[in-house]
Amino acid sequence: MQEQQQPRHRPRLIIMRHSERLDSVLRNNNWPLQAFINGVYSPNLTQMPTVLPTRADPHEYVLDTPLSRHGKAHAHHTGEFFRSLGLKPHRVYTSSAMRCVQTADSVLDGLGRREKVPLRIDLALHEPTKLQLPLQSAEFFASAGFFVDLNYRPVLLPSNSRIITRESRSAYYRRMYYVLKRITNKLIRQSMKVSSTSSSPPTVLIVTHRPCVTLLGALLNIDTVDDKMVYLSEMENNNASEVNFLSMIIAEYDAETGLWMFLSDFPQLKTESLLTTAKLKI
Repeated sequence: MQEQQQPRHRPRLIIMRHSERLDSVLRNNNWPLQAFINGVYSPNLTQMPTVLPTRADPHEYVLDTPLSRHGKAHAHHTGEFFRSLGLKPHRVYTSSAMRCVQTADSVLDGLGRREKVPLRIDLALHEPTKLQLPLQSAEFFASAGFFVDLNYRPVLLPSNSRIITRESRSAYYRRMYYVLKRITNKLIRQSMKVSSTSSSPPTVLIVTHRPCVTLLGALLNIDTVDDKMVYLSEMENNNASEVNFLSMIIAEYDAETGLWMFLSDFPQLKTESLLTTAKLKI
């Protein structure tokens, strides 16, 4: 008699934009000169976070902005909300931008998993930019007190930031496709080893930027689309304005169809297949 195969959890993926950035509320490029006295951070406005990592040149925070105080708190509350739903990421990937790393860290803190799930920091999850940004290494964040996976081998290191300043649109799409496939393939492989008796399905959180949320969501089922470049361009143009701070996409992988199913009304887990631009909901 053939042994019945035990059902397995569907792996889940959360793609999230970072929380509120400080420069969106201050609108003052000289704030580091006022907040850092002799290299010591002394926040003088209520919007400023209570703590910031020390940098050799504090003015770098103008280009690599941190979260506002509200943004940090909001990310923490988002983690608490995830915990109330039983949504527990076991692996977290983040752009190397300060605001993304802080968001991932605060979400995990709200989940009560800050010291259990190390951050995997990857420049490949950064949005395209024309600026040469002073992005920090994983070692910098670890020395600043963040729980970082220093053994993780990123697709792109912060020292390769020139790549994202010079790439074409198609190169940007290929970069995001590659890093997403790398993450999801690992997630799907792991889900094959986890039975339905485990407390929660394998779940990955990606913290990234406004344009990347829409693009990564569109890329999940891109192999089913014929004219990929037109499709991706339309998805970006039609949905970018809907991606506010901490906006997210939550999806489950259906091994039978090989498609990612996008969740709505999350506690009820209603799903629909996302294959056309008209169905995308952020």
